[in-house]
Amino acid sequence: MDVNEIRKEVDPELPANNPRKQANLISKFFFAWLDPLIWTGYRRELKQEDLYATPEAAKSQKLLKDFKTYWTFKHQKETEVRLWLALLQFFKVTVTLHGTLHLCEVLMFMAQAVLVGYLSQYFCEKNSLEEELTTLQNSNKSDLANSVEDEIKLVTRNAFLYAAGIALLGIAQALIHAWALFLSSILGMKIRVLLTAAIYDKSLHLSHSTIGQLSIGHIVNLASNDVQRYDLGVDFAHMWWIFLVTLPLLVYLLWSEIGPSCLVGLGLVFVQPPLQYILGRLYTKLWLKSAKVTDKRVRVMNEIISGMRLIKMYAWEWAFHEYVKKIRKKESNIITKASMIRGVNQAIFYSLLSLLGFITFSMYTGLGNSLTPKKVFTVLSLYGVARFFFVRLLATGVLGISEMWAATIRIEV
Repeated sequence: MDVNEIRKEVDPELPANNPRKQANLISKFFFAWLDPLIWTGYRRELKQEDLYATPEAAKSQKLLKDFKTYWTFKHQKETEVRLWLALLQFFKVTVTLHGTLHLCEVLMFMAQAVLVGYLSQYFCEKNSLEEELTTLQNSNKSDLANSVEDEIKLVTRNAFLYAAGIALLGIAQALIHAWALFLSSILGMKIRVLLTAAIYDKSLHLSHSTIGQLSIGHIVNLASNDVQRYDLGVDFAHMWWIFLVTLPLLVYLLWSEIGPSCLVGLGLVFVQPPLQYILGRLYTKLWLKSAKVTDKRVRVMNEIISGMRLIKMYAWEWAFHEYVKKIRKKESNIITKASMIRGVNQAIFYSLLSLLGFITFSMYTGLGNSLTPKKVFTVLSLYGVARFFFVRLLATGVLGISEMWAATIRIEV
């Protein structure tokens, strides 16, 4: 039963439309249109009739109809159309906006790191100026003391501006991050709904001979497990090109602080993309292998359930038990190997920042330079940005792209 029909049965006065459709620009920007639903969930347990109506743009009928039209148009222009490229072009507006928001978020984090460095410099400058002021006052040099006082006021005003900039960037980051996650959730949901509807529609038009070559478990696995990879994979799929775009800026900022000593730390950062590519390829192979074993296990279980009477009659329970156990053990071994790859990614993430700071500052001081709070805070903050976005999120994005690529191959086949 549709949610709108449930609403009419329970309470005809309940709003049937999605409130986001009538919300103003401010309400949409700050997600205020969700407040009634949140307060309802705070007061009592949510029920199905509390849910808002599905937007027209997110309904499977409309998505499938529009995508079929676009797919037919692409086939008229090109002899071979790839599913992943067609999906990318079909949702190009949302994909572009999502990527732009993530790029702005990374740039804001870099700007915040620079401001943190300038703010830390303020405390050193203020202490030195106050000591100089005390010395001048004791020497009765009033003119120089007044100029130092003016300089202290200027430094203090700049510090407040730096602090205000850090706070404003933090607020902007929260809003941009919320919108980026919202768009990625909407995009992943639409792709999942579209592919599920397409798989169902395709299965209805298959010939009997083709259906005989496929198992129900395989189709169910495609419609439930494989399409779910798009829900999780689109979140940070843009990180690979954001890494390439923002890397020159990161190199410039680090070079301006510590010079050639940053090359050692950057070398470790440069190693991450090919390392993540290798790990992503390994994970894709293991995931495809795991999916095939899962299909086999589901198919065997369906055959066992359908032939249970015959199995009971001939007392084949233990034979089939061992057979299914063997398949499951093989599946578990593959999943364990894939989990080990994820563990390697986590280990790289948590140890990289300490390693980067230790190697870089050891090199910098070894060349006869002296460290200042501004250099330490700026470099560590920039390395923190590189670690979070270019290691963890880049790794997550690469793994997500690998999973989506593997799922697309299975769906196309």
